[in-house]
Amino acid sequence: MKILNMAQGSAEWLAARREYDTASEASIMMACSKNVKRNELLHMKTTGTDREFSEWFQRNILDKGHIVESLGRPIAEEITGEELFPVTATDDDGWLLASFDGISMMEDICWECKQWNEEKAAEVREGRVPECDKWQVAQQLRVSGAEKCLYMVTDGTKEGTVYTWVSLSEEDNRLLAAGWKQFDADRASYQHVEYAPKPEGKTPDALPALRIELSGMVSASNLQEFKEIAMKAIGRVSTDLKTDEDFSSAENGVKWCKDVESRLSAAKEHALSQTQTIDELFKAIDSISAEARQKRLDLEKLVKSRKEAIRGEMLQKAKGILPTSWVS
Repeated sequence: MKILNMAQGSAEWLAARREYDTASEASIMMACSKNVKRNELLHMKTTGTDREFSEWFQRNILDKGHIVESLGRPIAEEITGEELFPVTATDDDGWLLASFDGISMMEDICWECKQWNEEKAAEVREGRVPECDKWQVAQQLRVSGAEKCLYMVTDGTKEGTVYTWVSLSEEDNRLLAAGWKQFDADRASYQHVEYAPKPEGKTPDALPALRIELSGMVSASNLQEFKEIAMKAIGRVSTDLKTDEDFSSAENGVKWCKDVESRLSAAKEHALSQTQTIDELFKAIDSISAEARQKRLDLEKLVKSRKEAIRGEMLQKAKGILPTSWVS
């Protein structure tokens, strides 16, 4: 183990984290994290946006955990019978990095402290390190060469503390090394695809307000004019989806057709409230509404089919690039 002379949380420490494969990233790399996916870590480490992750990690994990860690240290030292020192180190090959909450002077015991979490505590009571932290502890053991690690979940009090001991098995050591080698290989061949902003697409022509007044007979209506405009507008809504703009326009068209249907239904209800059914009036309304509805259904079917095709293409690309075990 090679100890690095730097304070945890310092700018120098954050910079070092970007140069190595770190213990806090190990569970993400092994696809066991609940918060960050492996592909997201691959993207961040490759494009340099891991700086944002490191700052988030510092703000949300380390800063909040320092108080509990300071309260838990005397408890851990009582359990281990050793003074525990926070250090940052790499393995002898300068490949993997680990930041220890504490390690003994003889480097044979390390300590990992987690803030109280009932779900984690329940697993610890069963003698297990939670899967989301397992590989972080495994990397600490590999880097340090320590015989065992005290994994502790605490709220800073003895009553609110549970712990378990864990040693590094040969199989976990092998899987950890294999996982990082695959990750580094994926990182070397990673090609970031920058997706262009989604085109806004076109919205079909606006229709005039539909006005109908009845008094035993139709006394005033612009229905025929409305029908001519509406039919032309519906006819101009394209169902030939080839480009991203066409796809976006189709989504706009679905919303537009729904609006037309709603407006016609409202007009019909308004007319019904004034007099009895008038065949010519309602046949015209039903005709326009049916046309708009059919156009909407066609567009919805095309949009759904295209979305499913895109998802399928993305999945196939992902499966072609990553080992099956990494695809999630």
